[in-house]
Amino acid sequence: MNKNFFSCEELGGEYPSLGNDIRRGVPTAVFGVSEPHKYLTASLFGGRLLYMTADALSARRAAENLRTLAGEDVVLLTAKDDVLLYKEAVSRENLYSRLTAAHRIYSGARIAVCDAEAAMQLFPAKGESVLLKTGEDFDFTSLPAKLAAMGYSREYEVEAKGGFAVRGDILDIFPVNCDNPVRIDFFGDTVERIRPYDAVSGERLAEVNAVEVVPAAEAVITADDLPKIRSALSAGLKKFGDMKAYNRARAIADELIAKAEGGAPFAGASYLMPLLSSSATLFDALPEDTLFCFDECKLIRDRIEGVYSEHESRFKELKAGGEAFDFSFGQLIPKEKFMAALSSRRAVSLQTFFGSTFFFGPLKSYNLHSTPAPSYLNDFPAMLTDVRNWLKGGYRVLIFSGSAARTQKLVQSFIDEGIPVNPAPDSVSALRGVAVSSEEFSHGLVLHESKLAILGSGDLYTKSAVQRRIRRRRGDMFTAPEIGQYAVHEKHGIGKITGTKKIETTDGIKEYISIEYRGGDVLYVPVEQMDILSKYVGQDDPQLSKIGGADFERVKERVRQSLKKMAFDLKELYAERSARKGYRFPENAVMMQEFEDAFRYEETPDQLSSIAEIKADMCSDKVMDRLLCGDVGYGKTEVALRAAYLCVLGGKQAAIMCPSTILSEQHYNTACERFAEFGVRVEKLNRFKTPGEQQKTLKELAEGNIDIIIGTHRLLSDDVKFFDLGLLVLDEEQRFGVEHKEKIKHLKSDIDCLTMTATPIPRTLHMSLSGIRDISTITTPPLRRMPVQTYVVEETETLIRDACIRELSRGGQVFILYNRVETISSYAGRIAEIVPEGKVCYAHGRMDRDMLEGNMMAFYRGEKNILVTTTIIENGIDLPNANTIIVIDADRLGISQLYQLRGRVGRSNRLAQAYFTYKPERVLTSEAAARLKAIMQFTELGSGFRIAMRDLEIRGAGNVLGAEQHGHMDKVGYELYSKMLKEEISGRRETVAELDVKATAYIPENYIESPAGRMDCYKQIAEIRTVEDYKRVCLSIEDNFGPMPDEVLNLLIIAVMKAYAAMFSVAKIGVSPREAYLDFPSIESFGDNRLRAALDKFAGSVHLSMTASPRINFAVRKNPAHTMLEMTKFLKFASSFTQNS
Repeated sequence: MNKNFFSCEELGGEYPSLGNDIRRGVPTAVFGVSEPHKYLTASLFGGRLLYMTADALSARRAAENLRTLAGEDVVLLTAKDDVLLYKEAVSRENLYSRLTAAHRIYSGARIAVCDAEAAMQLFPAKGESVLLKTGEDFDFTSLPAKLAAMGYSREYEVEAKGGFAVRGDILDIFPVNCDNPVRIDFFGDTVERIRPYDAVSGERLAEVNAVEVVPAAEAVITADDLPKIRSALSAGLKKFGDMKAYNRARAIADELIAKAEGGAPFAGASYLMPLLSSSATLFDALPEDTLFCFDECKLIRDRIEGVYSEHESRFKELKAGGEAFDFSFGQLIPKEKFMAALSSRRAVSLQTFFGSTFFFGPLKSYNLHSTPAPSYLNDFPAMLTDVRNWLKGGYRVLIFSGSAARTQKLVQSFIDEGIPVNPAPDSVSALRGVAVSSEEFSHGLVLHESKLAILGSGDLYTKSAVQRRIRRRRGDMFTAPEIGQYAVHEKHGIGKITGTKKIETTDGIKEYISIEYRGGDVLYVPVEQMDILSKYVGQDDPQLSKIGGADFERVKERVRQSLKKMAFDLKELYAERSARKGYRFPENAVMMQEFEDAFRYEETPDQLSSIAEIKADMCSDKVMDRLLCGDVGYGKTEVALRAAYLCVLGGKQAAIMCPSTILSEQHYNTACERFAEFGVRVEKLNRFKTPGEQQKTLKELAEGNIDIIIGTHRLLSDDVKFFDLGLLVLDEEQRFGVEHKEKIKHLKSDIDCLTMTATPIPRTLHMSLSGIRDISTITTPPLRRMPVQTYVVEETETLIRDACIRELSRGGQVFILYNRVETISSYAGRIAEIVPEGKVCYAHGRMDRDMLEGNMMAFYRGEKNILVTTTIIENGIDLPNANTIIVIDADRLGISQLYQLRGRVGRSNRLAQAYFTYKPERVLTSEAAARLKAIMQFTELGSGFRIAMRDLEIRGAGNVLGAEQHGHMDKVGYELYSKMLKEEISGRRETVAELDVKATAYIPENYIESPAGRMDCYKQIAEIRTVEDYKRVCLSIEDNFGPMPDEVLNLLIIAVMKAYAAMFSVAKIGVSPREAYLDFPSIESFGDNRLRAALDKFAGSVHLSMTASPRINFAVRKNPAHTMLEMTKFLKFASSFTQNS
């Protein structure tokens, strides 16, 4: 909307008088206003405004709606999740959002929205930001130091907010106040251009003229603060009587002093905020004449009391355990001071019912009237009737659709019904008849006095039209092997990379990668042949191969034979399936649409494409056998239920089979809720049913009185007879036993089958199997999922108790991950002593099955609220109420395990916490320390995420291909395995030409300084397969590192020439100042009509010779690069023809 679209004068009635009182600073109470009416009223007030709500969710809602109604940007100030604990590392999404909001409040933003707790916490100091504009100068040499002082960390590659990288004259930075990182090109000290880019795909976005970088640190420690910090910590230490608490406090104090004296901002500095001269409060940041607008005074007052009371009790417990000092209590503004500050400001309260205003005594009160807008939920005819009636009564109608597409549709529908529609005007006084806006406003209202009806998108539709940005993933998350890591050479096997070596000859400079093998032998691989090297992904410590030995060839042959058999079986199965005709389900588009519209949430793009693929399969003649991959909580169940409904509408039965009782129970509850309105009969068959009930269910199933049956492998028993089964849905098929799998195979031979798995599948494997196995993947998480707040902390009983009590007090549940089966029961007993308020149970894989299922079920139903478990936390179980996970000895687990465990919480719209703890007294191995460091970085979901995804995908590959293939994968490494599988399935063996190229081709160290960066680039270049790849890699390298030197360009040309040569089985490529040629393995190669066509086209510059081997000779140019380009053109032209057509 336009700014000042609504105004008190134009709404008439009591509004002008209300506006006048507010302008004059009269304390005012407004009663009788519903939620949308509160937002509308607040948007009428001029000047600086702080809109305060009781909790974070209502603050978010208010900010979104005020943004639309006020027609200007609204700042949302969020609360920090925790202010009392000292944390080594913490995920910073929340902090960065708070810092951005603080900066905008200091900069004079007119409207700010916050919840009570956000206002009670100490406020960041006003920091100096950096403004970079194209064409203007900034001292480039001092910039890195300035950014580091502002809390930004220097990295090799920018992956998350708060990071920056400098390469030559290029600065990459991800400002905490921006949605995307930006690349800034300098020429000396002058900013040449500023280009935002997508952090995930690397895709370049539209250029901008300026970027402002706001501070990334909340606490600024000056030299003047140090004496105060030292004396507060040493005075605090003297007050600890308990030795254990003293030792813990001492460890915190020592670390804080060491880091504070270091001068650079650090993660746990916020702990010291009560002692810092720079710390402020929200009241300091807002001008004296700011209007405080209280949304429901009683709720705000109750929340303030609750926060202070929780703060006090937590402070006492944490202080007793040595986790907090006396000054820690000052992280919140003292209660009396806070209440006094609220009372001293201009104030207005907005309340639905009459009641006390608590914070101030109103001198004027108003009782405004409105009625909520009717709820139509996709019922357009009903809305049309109401609009006609309003227009007859002289009302004006303003409709918020939420998106341009919906606006277009609505306008057309009104025109079809003979009702003229106007675009939204500049002000409400200019509004006539019906106007439609594309903006989002959740729910509307009818103002009878003003003769105005406002309809929100939430009144019209069942789902919001939130515009989502679909993030494209990078083509492949390839990472080159780094120095010190294991790599697989296609011919010589597994070795360890020891470094790179430049060798200079008369023909030019080349760089080689040195790999050490068993017995200390070293092999040098030219960088342009990097594609025959791949990072070893498999076991943690593989055995090195022997150079020149036949061992690795034997291993490869065994794997190849096994793959041959698997490929043959898969092809045979696919051919057999294609030959069979399945049942063609009718589309039933109208009824399916109704069912889909009743889904409460917004579907993700991947969900929609998976649903479309499954529908297409079921409504065709083929027998569906589709695999659906997606993480837990990504919406696979909804996709399966839609398939089941399509099946039921076609007059057949659907069965959903799960590996565990608890999972079947969960699916049953979801299905009952989803099908309640649609007359579908859903039943379950698992151990929670008595034998009598099971018999009754079986009888009804056989008679066709049950549409959807959900159960465990009990569904495979001989006494289970279906009336007419049309669809089988298998959840986590890899967890069924062998004998069950055989029965399933028999069962699904002529019915449609959908298999679901929560382990992601590698894209390369997906490609290799496409055409043999139909696979749908869901990789986008659901909308509105809150991030998981991650902490890396020392393990103490105080901390465990605090984390548990915080979660239990909000009615949630806690996972404690303890990975030692032998002592887990005594550890669970210890937890019960530490947290007597909790109901503790435990679970591990070696437990009796009934007991395990009983404990898990008690936790699932909420009868127990703390679960101590090993890493077996059920893969598929969705527990939206479990929002805290504490991992004991996190340094002993791999990153991918930690990533998956962290994914067990944060499934609802509540903020979840993950605490990764380690023992303070343990001497960390260098590996564990590196892992912890990685976890600390990984709290930002940066590079760790890639490692985790890679690791998880390998497990996914093992699940899809079975245990035997997983074993083979370990022997040759995942990438080589994928390549071999592709060769077996396609029946085409890839040949790699021998290179004899006399040209300088390497990446100079002054072009890319970091060894890891050079290795990555070498790998990227070696994987070029087409001219399009060449252009993409060229653009990407120049974007990152600036104009490309000739030696790097030579590398790219060699890579693309080699790729085209592989299509024609070229044996050797030779380029020197004297000659340039392509050698072929035999004379038969020239029988290829594609080569003959190219020989005709380039007749003047190429000729054949047969002296030693079949050879095509090329004219030699002055520059070797030009010669290679000519050879590439020849091969590219030949490849444009189809073979022997």
